[in-house]
Parts: sequence; structure tokens; C-alpha cells
Amino acid sequence: MALTRVLARDWVVEIEGDLGTFVPIGGIETLTFSGTKTDADTGAFDSEGWAEHLVAERSRSLGLSGFYIEDKTTGDRDPGQELVDDLAEKIGEEAIGNFKLTSPGGTVMTFKGSVEPGDIGGGKNDATSWGATITVTGKVTKS
Repeated sequence: MALTRVLARDWVVEIEGDLGTFVPIGGIETLTFSGTKTDADTGAFDSEGWAEHLVAERSRSLGLSGFYIEDKTTGDRDPGQELVDDLAEKIGEEAIGNFKLTSPGGTVMTFKGSVEPGDIGGGKNDATSWGATITVTGKVTKS
């Protein structure tokens, strides 16, 4: 088996739409799947001055940025972008959606998350930007 570098553009990001089907999110130029952790300080007198900790909590987020996709004749939006934007307007339990991130080799990460919309805009000679940050709730499942 030859291990190779993976191009970011070959990842597929999807959001769950109607009837449980996953819809690709189009127009993505960059994606960043990142994580943070919160530590509990467990240092005591017998730690001899060295910091000690236990991981108390982990969190993940998926940042997406790219281009706003729309049919200029009909006004139809990219279906995935539209689902992300719709989810960003919801509150409470309704604001949690299902997402899937698939690597070029077929590794699938599924997770639930809420959406913080990014800026839409640009300069006079720019393509219109679009983006979102998906904050994962719970554990990411890999298959």
C-alpha cells in the first residue's frame, strides 16, 4: 500500500437533507477540521512543581469557506449551501443537523453540529464569498 498526500479539494462535505439523504455542499474552496480540548488541573503538592492535568473535554469544528453558488436565471442556490444557511437560522434542538466528511480514500466522519454563518460578499472584481463554521456537538464517528 502506497501512502500519498491527499488534496484538500478531494474531500467531500455533506449535510443531511430531507428524507435522511446527504447532500454535497458545493463551492467550497477551503476546509479546516479542527479540535480543542479543556484540561482539568490535577497538580498537587506531590507534583514537585510540574504541571499535571487530565483531559476534561474535547471539541471539534469544521470551517468552510468558498464561493456563493446561485443560478442567476432562476435564483436557485447550491442545495448544500442552502441547507447550511437554513440550519443557521434555527434555534434550540432544531439548530442541530447531521454532517458527513469523506476523505478521498473513503474514510467517513459523521457528526452532529450547529452552524455559524460566515460573511457573504466581496469586492467589485471578486467572486462572492460564502462560508460557515460547524460546531460539532458530541463525538465524531469514523467508519
